[in-house]
Amino acid sequence: MKRIIMSCDLQHASSRQAEASFSFDAFPTDSPRVAELFYSAYHETIDDEGESIADWQKELRETAEGKYGPLIPELSFQLQKDNHPIGAIVTSTFQELPLLLFVVMDASFKGKGLSKLLMNEVIQRAKAMGLTHLYLVVTVENQPAYKLYEACGFSFAGESWADLSS
Repeated sequence: MKRIIMSCDLQHASSRQAEASFSFDAFPTDSPRVAELFYSAYHETIDDEGESIADWQKELRETAEGKYGPLIPELSFQLQKDNHPIGAIVTSTFQELPLLLFVVMDASFKGKGLSKLLMNEVIQRAKAMGLTHLYLVVTVENQPAYKLYEACGFSFAGESWADLSS
């Protein structure tokens, strides 16, 4: 499985508003419902490493504790519909760069443009914070994710973190 780093130049990213039936709320790192969301999003995909809901609870707790660097609360949030989490983005500062660690959408809501809504929200929040770029790592074979990120303004930045410093 080949993974690459993608970057988005925030000065050229577009914006889109959320529909009234959806809300963006703070990302709860200890919620069993959010762990179920992550399980649903990854289960039986190319990035599924056999995680259980309990594994996702542990991963989210460790992520909040700094496993991948300090969490950026303003860029870590969930998308809710009727007070139920259906999508989420988790962002940290990794090697001094704002890195989207997780972008997930409940499997039953995929294909409805909501992942793009999530991405646009994080891009707008990052711009408001004065950031100039966002980064993420994607599995090349995960074509739905790769195409989403390209559509949102992300492009190839390198195959390793060393590529970004050169």
